[in-house]
Amino acid sequence: MIDTQIEMTEYWGNPDRCMVCFKEPEVEQTWKGETKIELVKHHMCYFPEKIAYVHYDCHKKIHDIPLHTFIQYQEGDARKFYDMKKDKENDS
Repeated sequence: MIDTQIEMTEYWGNPDRCMVCFKEPEVEQTWKGETKIELVKHHMCYFPEKIAYVHYDCHKKIHDIPLHTFIQYQEGDARKFYDMKKDKENDS
């Protein structure tokens, strides 16, 4: 049985390096200069909450291949997590 208490979030890596390909965030050239394309947060697990920073394309790979190292949750966990988060916000 899953303990559905929302606990402290564990971050894998940091926003300066993708946990899948280990590269830095991409920089896009625009007519105004350079724009850093931020990494996205990927939930590796919801209970307990574990988040990895990854490129958007690496995030697609995680789900398309799938890369099981980065998917440590059961079907339905995301729905439970976000329902609980919404309920907690409504109680505030």
